[in-house]
Amino acid sequence: MKKFLPLLLAVLAGAVMSNEPDEAFENLIDAFYEGDAYGVETGLSSNSINMLNMMLMMVRMQPDQAAVEISREFQIALTGAELVNWTVNDFIYAFINAPGITDEFPPREDIEVTGCEIQGDCSTVFLKVSDYPEAVEIAMVREGDDWKLSESLVQSEL
Repeated sequence: MKKFLPLLLAVLAGAVMSNEPDEAFENLIDAFYEGDAYGVETGLSSNSINMLNMMLMMVRMQPDQAAVEISREFQIALTGAELVNWTVNDFIYAFINAPGITDEFPPREDIEVTGCEIQGDCSTVFLKVSDYPEAVEIAMVREGDDWKLSESLVQSEL
């Protein structure tokens, strides 16, 4: 679980139109647990979306091999023919609803936002996760009036 927790929390960390990063993260956690891919996608920074689009472009170069790997990791049935038509929203939907991913995630009530620090257009949201010994820090950025997931976490997992 320790291996997947930062990645899974990173996907959650996109903000659903909130003026404070901790509020944005709370909204996104709820969107994740409700299976709301659009809500998750809306909260990703433009750089995060660009990285996911680049990943999908690479996947399209070898769709059958990628389908096998994604099927195994997400524990879903997927063909290369299906995968070549995926959008970022399709990927997020599959990710947040995949048994291979959701089984690794703690229950919603075990995730608590404990605060945030804002420095200009950057913020760190602090989380406490039950049965996880270390505090979790999520980097967010302001785009316009909204707080969104910084690409640094997405980039580290791709």
